Amino acid sequence: MADTASAPPHATTGARLHVRLSAPRLLALSAYWVAINYLWQGMGALILPRLIVGLVPSDHRGVALGVLSAAGAVVAILVQPAAGAFSDRTRIRWGRRRPFMVAGTLGDLVCLAGLAVAGSYGALIIPYCALQICSNTAEGAYQGLLPDQVPGPDRGRAAGYYGIAVFVGTALGFLLTGQLIAVGHLPLALGASGLVLVLALVATLRWVPDAPAVGTGPSRREAWLGVFSFRPRHNPDFSWLLASRLLALMGITGLTDFALLFIKDVFYPGAGRAIADRASGSTSVLLAIVVVCALVVTLPAGRLSQRVGRRATVRGAAWLGALGTALLIPAPSLAWVYAVGILVGAAFGALLSADWAFVTDLVPAGEAGRYMGISNLATAGAGILAVTIAGPVLDVVNGVHRNAGFPAIFGFFAVCLFAGGWLVGRVRTGGPPAAE
Repeated sequence: MADTASAPPHATTGARLHVRLSAPRLLALSAYWVAINYLWQGMGALILPRLIVGLVPSDHRGVALGVLSAAGAVVAILVQPAAGAFSDRTRIRWGRRRPFMVAGTLGDLVCLAGLAVAGSYGALIIPYCALQICSNTAEGAYQGLLPDQVPGPDRGRAAGYYGIAVFVGTALGFLLTGQLIAVGHLPLALGASGLVLVLALVATLRWVPDAPAVGTGPSRREAWLGVFSFRPRHNPDFSWLLASRLLALMGITGLTDFALLFIKDVFYPGAGRAIADRASGSTSVLLAIVVVCALVVTLPAGRLSQRVGRRATVRGAAWLGALGTALLIPAPSLAWVYAVGILVGAAFGALLSADWAFVTDLVPAGEAGRYMGISNLATAGAGILAVTIAGPVLDVVNGVHRNAGFPAIFGFFAVCLFAGGWLVGRVRTGGPPAAE
């Protein structure tokens, strides 16, 4: 199987022949995703809450964590499209994506060191928001590499490798970071995140080519404005796909965000540290099932989307997730919940890879970085909206009838997933197979 190291990204011979990317090149292209997910999954679920516990009184920890998480999400939404747009315009010999990736990663190392020495909540805010700026600068440029380097007929395969990288990084972020924190090595956990970022960056820079921008790209004004310069009517298919992604990911991320509270309240009622620890252990089993199933499914799903079309694959994944979520409403036992986790994990893996490939199909030539950064509006916004809407619903419904809150929010998440699958039908193109 030939590689495309020296071939233009869209080199073809005839209507259906193209030079395929090798598996090692696709692995190198996906390496930085492992590091990004290792960093942020460990940061969001483990490191940041642990820092909050050490710096904020117990009565204010929920608000402190919420404020910090919301501020970080806002920074990500604003920075990533702008960084991607500026990388689209960069015309230096070293490449257009590499300078932003290197600068952002070096900045990450400084910010991680700042988090390690933060002695108060106020001192924590600055390095955390700076980490969001640096990381999203690197990610905004990095996301443009796949549309730059991968021809349309190979994007299903590439999206499968992307999905594998995401879930491998997620699993490592949970497991290794959790173990380091559990034995009292929080600074080492932060240092390990930095090491993984550097190693992944070196792999991507060494084996993935990058070229200066050619032709037209976003204007300087569009680059500065980032997400605010996007006009949905200029690319309606892309806009409908983002709306579909927002709804579907609200359903999936909502389930994972409320998993611990659900298992604790339903299967481990009562107080005490021992009961809480058992609930945490059961939640870890559930999340492991979801991640493993997603990991198994993501590469075949990417290939399937290349054969039957992205639209059909995204719809099937979203509706499978809606079915699994609805099956959580009765939840007679933990074994039932674990079985449903298999469906949810399969839906998550298929949705992630097919949707991401679909986005790369729809970005305009020369603006991959900007548009891939704009797509983060749906990705980041999904988690914020899911928690913002479902959290109050859970409390209000539980206040009216004990244990009715979780069926209510699971019904809401199922509707989100179903609506996301339905809404993708508004995208006029189904994605390639026609391009093959």
